[in-house]
This record gives sequence, structure tokens and C-alpha cells, in this order.
Amino acid sequence: MVEVTKPDYLSLVNQGGSGFNISELVTAMVASEIEPKKALHTDKKTKSDNAISGIGLLNSQSFLTQTAFNTRQNDNYFSITSSDASAVEFSSSDEMKLEASQVEISNVQLAKKMVFELPGFTDLEANINQSIAIDFGSWSQTSTAAASSTNSVEAGKTYKVITRNVVGVSDGDPFDEYTRDPNDPDGTAAFHGTPIEVGDIFRASQAFTNADYTFQEVDAHAFTEKSGNSTVNVTLSGTVENVVTQLNAVSGISAKLVKTSSDGTDTYSIVLTSEETGLNNGFQISSGGVARWETTGAPSTNTESNRFAQLSRDASLEVNSVSVSRSSNSIDDIIDGITVDLKADTTSSVQLDVARSSSNVQSSVEYVIVALNEFKSELERLTLIDIEGGENGPLAMDPTVTRLKSDFKKLVFEPLQGYGNNDIYLSQLGIKTNDSGEYYLDETVFNKTLDETPEYFNALKDNNFTSSSSTVTLAKSQFTSIPPGSYTVANDGTDWKIGSVLLTRTDHNGGSKFTTSAFPGAAIYTAETNPASFEVYVGKSFSEKISEFMDTILGSNSSLSAAETAYTATSSDLSERLEALEEREALITTRYTTQFGAMEQEMTQFNSTKTLLENFIEAWKKQD
Repeated sequence: MVEVTKPDYLSLVNQGGSGFNISELVTAMVASEIEPKKALHTDKKTKSDNAISGIGLLNSQSFLTQTAFNTRQNDNYFSITSSDASAVEFSSSDEMKLEASQVEISNVQLAKKMVFELPGFTDLEANINQSIAIDFGSWSQTSTAAASSTNSVEAGKTYKVITRNVVGVSDGDPFDEYTRDPNDPDGTAAFHGTPIEVGDIFRASQAFTNADYTFQEVDAHAFTEKSGNSTVNVTLSGTVENVVTQLNAVSGISAKLVKTSSDGTDTYSIVLTSEETGLNNGFQISSGGVARWETTGAPSTNTESNRFAQLSRDASLEVNSVSVSRSSNSIDDIIDGITVDLKADTTSSVQLDVARSSSNVQSSVEYVIVALNEFKSELERLTLIDIEGGENGPLAMDPTVTRLKSDFKKLVFEPLQGYGNNDIYLSQLGIKTNDSGEYYLDETVFNKTLDETPEYFNALKDNNFTSSSSTVTLAKSQFTSIPPGSYTVANDGTDWKIGSVLLTRTDHNGGSKFTTSAFPGAAIYTAETNPASFEVYVGKSFSEKISEFMDTILGSNSSLSAAETAYTATSSDLSERLEALEEREALITTRYTTQFGAMEQEMTQFNSTKTLLENFIEAWKKQD
């Protein structure tokens, strides 16, 4: 195919003029004026855009590194096992307090919630209008029997069945079966369709005598309000379902509607349950004497009107033969660093084994090394300066990133303080650098430290706020207000100080509380009002320090964010300048073309006149 070249009409029409290629001349003149500026601006914009992209890549790698180190804080350096996890489970609550050990747990009794049943609702649409008062506290767990037994009972009193002489069911014996008295609308009759058994406790609805039975009067379970109890008054109104909703609104209890019938008759119970386990989380209901809505009589009383299905109680267990009780089945304050989760009652012994896992520690350290190398590699790539004249990294000359690179290196090599009286270096944990600057695991050093001072590895992942004194308790909520390090707390004869910082001492639960405005939120508690001097250790883990370092990169107010904003502004400004140059290029091209076109027109006219005169002269010469 023959290529057709568009003719240069401007040059064609000026053949009678200068003879120059005007278009090429204009293009060359415009290029000489515009192209150097365009090239300079384009180069600067490319570098700015590459820097913006580089910052985005650095942000992504920083986030990945931060996530990796935050995950490392959940690493478990210990294996914690239970010989019977179906009865008792164990987990770490504070690895800083863990030591290799064995503990025996036995005679476990679970903490329970109080459960109270209001039975016998057959019409869910029936209107209820009842005011009740609810108090929270504890029911005594044991009834005290009176000294003597009798064949007679009095209405309203509580009795225990001691003996039953009648064997089998006898017609006419009103006590062979529990029966509800149809003349007892409040449902307070003693019996409810179940054979009476020796040992049963019931509340008598009427006085009677029966020589075939021996009864013993007992004290009803007593209710004791817990400290700070405030009576909750509730007005119940509407349908049964509405009442359940109203009861659920009461803080401290929950209510459910349960269908209890099994014979085709729709019968329901309202079941009230305390929200928390523990002896002091039981409740008492009073209603002005309406039995259906009251926790009256002994909790073991089972009547048609109300039933104590379960009393609240504390958990109880033996820890190495020492009796312990707590309100919850999850207990974290009886074995240092361990949360004990009770799952079932048992009289058997459950063995807790705590052992440091060298494989877990090594895996964690290796993960740290991988994360460090990945971040370092990306940082090196982004800041590369090619001395052989190749392409530099997009952030090679950025002062902010150069400083971050230096700060990161310093962070890796500086000591971790506040984990006792000795500084800890990553090199002591086996984390070292090879000739190329990459991090690697020196297993010889690693194994030596793991054998001699295994607690050093906790500094990789666990913050520390501990004391040299067993009588000292530390509040960690604001431990970051205290710089990492070891501090002596002592009285110099006039003032209490932590290091050189003044402390304020106040009485607290028979001991002392120390605070200072210099470290907001931090508090130190002692069992003594005038304790001897002691040490406080405040340590910030390497994982925590790395995470904070990454925050200086990722934060919206960080120096890197400011640099990105500056690069974005520069790129935008250069885009505007390039657009302006494009407009100028078009304008001066038009101007130069117009100017040269006018010049060529004048030249053409001049040459025409010249030619005409030359022709006249030649004609005159011929005439001669």
C-alpha cells in the first residue's frame, strides 16, 4: 500500500517567497521554547506520582507488619492442659505470671443462678394487674430442724417429713399423694400430685394430724439483702406475655415463658432467672401477700403457686486441698496467670499441667523475624539509590522516609526495659543480622536463653507492670503513661517517690494507694500503710513498640501522611502547569504561523515585482 503524504500547503503557496518549509520552522521554534519546560514538569510530576505510589506501598506493608506483630501478642509460650476438660478447663490470663507447675483441683461445685418458677398460667390473654417488689441478695442454703418431732402440723409453717409408717396407698389417706386443695385458690396447699417421701419439706396450707407420719418443724430459708441493694418496684399489667416483657426489663433477672403441659392442655410457667451466678445474686419477690407472686416460705417448697427451682450459690472447689469459693464459674485470681473455667460438678481430682513450650516460643520468634525482614525489604526497595545509574526507588530521596528507615533500625537494636533490672536485647533472644543485613535466628543463642532465662522471651509480646513485692498490686489501665524502666518506690523521710517523681499516698482498704499527676491513671496499691521500699517494673513489649512505630506511618497526622499531601499538591500543580504549556504551545504555534505566513506573502509580492522589473529590463535590452 502506497503511503500518501499530506502536502504542506503553506510551503507550497510560498514557492514564490523565501522557499523555506514554514511548518517545520514553526514546529522547531515552538519546540525549542516549550519542550524543555514540558520535559522538566513531566519529569517532576512522574517522580511525585511515583512517590505517592511508593507511600501507598509503604502504608500497605506497614499495616501488614503491624497486624503480624499484633497477632504475635496472642502467642502462647506455654502448654496448659487439663486431665479432665469436661469438668475443668484452664487457659492463660497473664503469661507474665506463668511458671511451669502442676495444680490439683478437686471437689468442684458449680456456681449457679437462682431460678424461680411461677406456674399454672392457662390463659395467655388473661389480664394481669399486680405490683411486686424485687430485692437482690442471698438465700440461706440449709434449713435448721427444730428439736422435736410431731404428728401434727400447723397451717403456714414449714415441715420436714421424718418418717412414714404407711406402706403403699390407702384409700382415704390424704397424705398418700400430694393433692391440691380445690378450696385453696392461692395454690398454697402442701401437696401436688406426687407421692410424699421421707425427707420432703413442705409448707402446710392447713392444720392437720396424722399418726402415720412424723413431721419436724424447720426454719424457712432466710433471705439476706446484699450490700447496696435497692428495691425494684414493678407494676405488672396486661397479658402474660406482656408481663414477661416487663419482667425482662428489670436489671438483674431474666424472664421466659415456658409451656409445661404434656397432656394436650396448654399450661405455662413464667420462669425467672438471675442474670449472674453467685450466692449474692439471688432475689426475693414480695407482692403484698399474693402467694402466686411471692418467694414466701422455704425455697425447697414446691406448690402449685410458686416453686424455687434452683437457689443461687457460689462456686466451690479445692486447690491443692485449699478450699476456695467464688461467685463465677470463670475464675482468674486463684492461680497466677491462669483462668479456671468450671464446667461440671465433680468429686474427682483434675490435674492442671503448665509447661513452657520451646516449639511455641521458637515459632513465635521465627514469625517475628519474617515480619521484620518483609518490612525491611520493602523499605530498602522503596529507598534504593542505584549507584550504577539505574532507576532509583520512588522514595529514594524522601527525607521523611529516610528518617523512618533510621528510626526502624534503631528500634530493632535498642534494649527492652522494664522486665526486671536487666535490659533485654533482641540479639539475646537469637534475633541477629547476617552480612547482607537480613534478620535470622541464631539457634545456639536462642536455646541458651531459653534454658537460662526463658522469661526474657515474654518481652517480645507481653507488656509488663509488676513489682518486686508480693503485697503490691498495680493498676495497668494507663501503664503507658509511665516510660518503660525499673523504678524504686520509697519514702525519703519526707515524701513518697517513684524514682524521682513525687507520689501522693492515701489510705485504701487498710493499706495505701499511690498516685501521681505525672503518670495519669496509674495507681499502686499496697497492703501496708507504710511499706518498705519496693521496685516497680514497667515494660513495653517489642510487639507493642513495633505497632506504635507503624502508627507513626499509618496515622492521618503522621509525617508520612504530610509528605503524601505535599506530593499530591505538587503533582496537581504540575498537571496545571503542563495544561498551561499545552495551551501556550497552541497559541504561539498559531502566532508564528500567522507571522511567517504574512512575511511569505510580502516576500512573494516582492519577488513578483522583482521578476516583473527584470522582465522589463530584459525587454529594454532587446529593443536596443
